[in-house]
Amino acid sequence: MKRRHAYALSVLLALAFAGVLWQAAAISRAAALATVREDAQRALERYGTSLQGLLETYAVLPRLLAQEERVTRALLAPDDVALRAALNQRLSAFNTTAQATDTYVIAADGLTIAASNADTPVSFVGMNFGFRPYFQNALAGGSGLYFALGTTSNRPGFYFSYPVRHRGQVIGVCVVKIDRDRVENSWSQTAMPVIVTDAEGVVFITNRADLRYRTLQPLSRAARERIEAARQYVDQPLEPLPLADGRWLDGALRSISLRETRAEADGRRSTVTTGYLVETSQVNEAGWHVHVLAPLAPVDERVRYTLLGVGSALAVALSLGLFWRQRRHRLRDRLHYQARVEETLRRARDELEVRVAERTRELQRAQNDLIQASKLAALGQLSAGLVHELNQPLAAIRGYADNAVVLLERERYAEARTNLATVVELTDRMSVLTGQLRGFARKTGDEVEAVELGRSITNAIALIEPRLREDQVALTVTRPPQPVWLRGNAIRLEQVLVNLLKNACDVLRDATERRIELTLDADGARARIGVRDTGPGIAPDALERLFDPFFTTKPVGEGLGLGLSISYGIVDAFGGTLRATHHPDGGALFTIDLPQAPPP
Repeated sequence: MKRRHAYALSVLLALAFAGVLWQAAAISRAAALATVREDAQRALERYGTSLQGLLETYAVLPRLLAQEERVTRALLAPDDVALRAALNQRLSAFNTTAQATDTYVIAADGLTIAASNADTPVSFVGMNFGFRPYFQNALAGGSGLYFALGTTSNRPGFYFSYPVRHRGQVIGVCVVKIDRDRVENSWSQTAMPVIVTDAEGVVFITNRADLRYRTLQPLSRAARERIEAARQYVDQPLEPLPLADGRWLDGALRSISLRETRAEADGRRSTVTTGYLVETSQVNEAGWHVHVLAPLAPVDERVRYTLLGVGSALAVALSLGLFWRQRRHRLRDRLHYQARVEETLRRARDELEVRVAERTRELQRAQNDLIQASKLAALGQLSAGLVHELNQPLAAIRGYADNAVVLLERERYAEARTNLATVVELTDRMSVLTGQLRGFARKTGDEVEAVELGRSITNAIALIEPRLREDQVALTVTRPPQPVWLRGNAIRLEQVLVNLLKNACDVLRDATERRIELTLDADGARARIGVRDTGPGIAPDALERLFDPFFTTKPVGEGLGLGLSISYGIVDAFGGTLRATHHPDGGALFTIDLPQAPPP
């Protein structure tokens, strides 16, 4: 019977052991996956934003070029050699200023009439690009964005196009090409694979050369015919990725396993399967998607360590349990032995008492008047108890500690020391805040919403504050106590404010007095934001051209001259104006005038 009970207990312990290990593995895997997914999402946001920023920056270039009168004249008179020669020189200068790869103008029949490379052996002049989708889209009246390999140079790049209109008719197309290396070079240092796919699922940007010009899935015949007709990837085979398996959800790839070839220490090459978690976001309306492939190896490693730790803890607990059980058995045997000894002594005592009683009765019969009796009693009590609870707030430390790690990686030790000092202060606070409980909670496009200007100003100052401290620039802010609202986009408005504050810092580098004044006032219908610096001011000849594209007073290499032009367009889109003037007390004054809106 005891043997059967021991066997049943062993089975139950084994099942409990396996259940605890399974639950620990599941919890550990879920936590590790959440960490990997969070890192992948941060990387996805970073790379997606950088690519979107590049596309938005250069999308405006063909639009600006299409508005030039000389382009229209050359398209209306394609046989005028002088006009075409002048336009070739203009496109060459434009191409150099914009740091583009190629810039050219295509007539409505698809023939290139002028190009920045007109004087080179690979000139585009006279070539017909009517088969390219970017030309077809622009000729239809829209703006074009396209990626392809150059049919002449075989160099990959982004093609930005925009129609040239004359009296309501499209008479040609302006095209600006940007080299793909602008993006891939900035992604080359990351160990996490990053790929960008087009609408057909072809990988055309990546930091892994073995994945370039691969497809997420086998191409259909129609898709391959469209690509070949546009000569988008020239003679690339466009084979599918070497997938061992993949999981799709709602039309998006969620996880994959790639067969990868690695070199062994002895020089041989072996094929291994590597699992990745995939995070995806769409870049633009053209159907481009950015995919970040986060390796799942850290998840498996964390699960192994968790199982090792939990298994060791369970083994120790089992050993302690067996030791306690064995000790209990020994104690029980000892108590049984003591009980037997006490029983023997009790019997001996009883026998002795009987004999004593008999002898006493004999003595009583001999001595009737020698009898006496006595008795004894005692009582005691002890009780005591104490309960105490202690809770500590922890939420704030995480943010400062994470920030300190980033600052240390960037060797910004002073700011990291400040963060760590704040952590110490929070730790001191935690030691005295007993009895309290604190909980913690948790995420542009062109969306228009109600924007509170004061909050946008605060966010912009937070972004520029490290620069202010570095350059020792004093910033004074004056704003009304009540909130001021408008209809717009908060991120875009903060972009304008950061640009104006950054420009003010630039002009104050050599100034004796380094001070910026930021003011916000409202009169009920309009709101005005002023940014004034104590720098040398703006030269009269530069004041008229300040908001022109590519006009800059900074040294070569410090900007394209598009910041104020873009800011002017953002403010104009909100129904406002952006002006630059001389301040009476010296320096430059930029004023943003915007219509107010009722609070939401």
